[in-house]
Amino acid sequence: MIMDKLRFFSIGSGSSGNCYYFGNSMYGILIDAGISSKTIRRELKQIGVDFSQIMGIFITHDHHDHIKSIGTLGERFHIPVYATAKTHDGIDHSYGMTQKLSMSKRFLENGVEMKIGDFNISSFPVSHDGTDNGGFFIRYMDHRIIVATDLGYVNEPIYNYIPQSDIVILEANYDLEMLKNGKYPYYLKQRILSDTGHLGNREAGMFLAENWHPELKHIYLCHLSNDNNHPELAKKTVEKCMNDKGIRTGSDVDVVPLKRSASDLVVFD
Repeated sequence: MIMDKLRFFSIGSGSSGNCYYFGNSMYGILIDAGISSKTIRRELKQIGVDFSQIMGIFITHDHHDHIKSIGTLGERFHIPVYATAKTHDGIDHSYGMTQKLSMSKRFLENGVEMKIGDFNISSFPVSHDGTDNGGFFIRYMDHRIIVATDLGYVNEPIYNYIPQSDIVILEANYDLEMLKNGKYPYYLKQRILSDTGHLGNREAGMFLAENWHPELKHIYLCHLSNDNNHPELAKKTVEKCMNDKGIRTGSDVDVVPLKRSASDLVVFD
């Protein structure tokens, strides 16, 4: 049925703020809310979605670009905010959380699936330098989706989930040469390059090329650096890795870099 088709809408992706919507014609969920509530509300309105249709917000980790507006969304608009106990503790102690979570706070446990409507969501740990850090595996009807942003390297749960997935949203944060030759101070470059930092274009491309399968039709590159990457460079790097393995991007699989601001609404068959 058309009304049940999966919809994906990237409201923001990058260090200035992250927020992703998954839903159908009736309701949906958000992954992170690291941009202003006004912006989220305005962009959702453009695709015909109201806050009353958001059944929950799922938080990857406690860095400000992922949690900026969850206090407002949770407490003012009564949207449940789901995170692990450690992540909630980090959120409680975050300097940027002027509106603390109370009645809207909900707890996740890694590997334990929870159900909201027709969405089944499982969290899994990733390697990053927040208080606690996770990705999400989402089942919706015939779709299987990985969301993995802010990770220093690809760890075992992602390897386990990708054979089941037809949609992957994966970080491609930086181009190595741009980062090395760029303006960032040495300590920040080392942080980004570390196992608790971010995933680069080539690392993302090699992982995707080595683990692609015919059911994997849609790849979205997320959390691109504004200073150390370009959307077309990320796309070309990942596509070259895949083409070198004989995977035809554009026909076997689509590779799309997400914009820092709102991207186009995607409706999946």
